[in-house]
Amino acid sequence: MPSTGSTAPRGPHYANYVLAVLVAVNLFNFVDRQIVAVLLQQIKEDFVVSDASLGLLTGLAFVLVHSLIGVPIARLADRGSRRTVIAVGVAVWSALTALSGAAQSFVQLAALRVGVGIGEAAGTPPSHSLVSDYFPPERRARALSILAIGLYAGIMFGYLVAGWLGQTLGWRATMTAVGLPGLALAALVWGTIDEPRRGADEAVPAVREVIAYLLTRRAYLALLVAASFHACAGYAMAHWSPTFLVRVHGFSYAQVGVALGLLTGGVGAAGAIAGGRLSDRLALRDRRWYPWTAAIAAWAGIPFAALFLTIGSAPLALACFAPHIFFSGLYTGPLYAMNQGLAKPRMRATAVALHLLVVSIIGGGLAPWWVGHLSDAFAAEQGAEALRPALLIVACASGALAGVFYLVASVWVRDDLSSAEAIS
Repeated sequence: MPSTGSTAPRGPHYANYVLAVLVAVNLFNFVDRQIVAVLLQQIKEDFVVSDASLGLLTGLAFVLVHSLIGVPIARLADRGSRRTVIAVGVAVWSALTALSGAAQSFVQLAALRVGVGIGEAAGTPPSHSLVSDYFPPERRARALSILAIGLYAGIMFGYLVAGWLGQTLGWRATMTAVGLPGLALAALVWGTIDEPRRGADEAVPAVREVIAYLLTRRAYLALLVAASFHACAGYAMAHWSPTFLVRVHGFSYAQVGVALGLLTGGVGAAGAIAGGRLSDRLALRDRRWYPWTAAIAAWAGIPFAALFLTIGSAPLALACFAPHIFFSGLYTGPLYAMNQGLAKPRMRATAVALHLLVVSIIGGGLAPWWVGHLSDAFAAEQGAEALRPALLIVACASGALAGVFYLVASVWVRDDLSSAEAIS
C-alpha cells in the first residue's frame, strides 16, 4: 500500500479553509480556460483560421487530452497525495498559459493548449475527492456547489480580465498576464493543505475494477448520458457567447467582459449555491430530488437561452442570459454529490475522472466544434448572424435531452446510493 502522508482532519474550520483554497484552484482553472473564448476573434484575425478551427482549439485540442490524461492522474490521486497532484497541476497549467502568449502559429497555440489541458486534468477529480472526505454526505452537495463557485468566478474573471486586457494589450499579453499568478497558488496548495485520512485498510482498486463497479450503478450511467448532453449545451454557450455578442450585437471586448463576466460570476454562482442547498434539503425527504433538481435546471434554462440568441435588442438579450446562467449553475451540486455518493472512497477521484472523460469529450470537445462547423455552413446565407441558428440547435436540443436522462437516473438513484453506502 503506497504511503499517502495522510493526517486526521483538523476540524470544521480547517475544512472550510481547504474548501476555500480549492475554490481558488477551480477559479484559476476556469480563468485559464475562459480567456481563450473571449479572445477568439483576435486569434482568428491573427492566424486567419475558420470558425471550425477555433472550435477545435477551444474544444478537442484542449479537451481530448485533458479528459484522457485525467484518468491516470486521478489514479495517482486515489493512491497517494491529492494535495501534491493538485499543486503540480496548477503549476503546469499556469506556466503553459503564460507561454501561450508567445505562440508563433496556430499549431503552436493548439499544442500549448493541449499542455494546459494536461495540467488542468489534475484539478477537478482530486478536489472533489478531498471535499468528499472533509464533508459528510448530508453536506456534500452544498460543499460541492460552493466548490463550483470557483467555476463561475473563474469564468467571470476570465471574461473581465480578457475583455479589458484583450482590448488594451492584445491576446498575447493577456495570456501571459493571466497565467503567471497561478504559480503562487500552486505553492499555497502545496504548503497549507493536509491530506485527510481515508480508508487506510482499503486497497485501491484497479481501473478495470472501478469501471466494472460503476457499470453496475445504473444511476451513474444515466447521469453520464445526462451530464454529457448538459455539457454540450453549457460549453456551446460558454465558448461562443462572447463571439456572438461581438459579431451580432457589435460589442467591444471590454463590453463582453463586463456583461458576461458579471452575469456569469454573480448569477451563475448564486445558481450553484441554490442548487446545492436546495437539493441537500429536499434529499432528506427523497434522494430522487438530486436528479430532479438537475432535470429542472436543464429544462428551465432552454427558453432563456433561446431568447438570448434570438432577441434583437442587446439589453433584452442580456436580461435573458441572466436566468439562463442561473439555471446553468443549479445542477452542479446535486450532480457531483450523486457522482461521489455512488463511488467508494478509494475510487472517488477515478470516478470523477471517468465521468469527465466522457462528459468533457462529448460536451467540451465536440459541442464547440459543432457550433463552429454549423456557423461556417450557415455563413454563406446569414453572414455574421450564422452563430444564432448554430447555437440554437446545439444548446437547446442538448438541454432538452439532458433533462430526459436525469429523470431516467431518478428511477435508480435511491437504491444505488444506498447500495454504495452499504459497501463503503
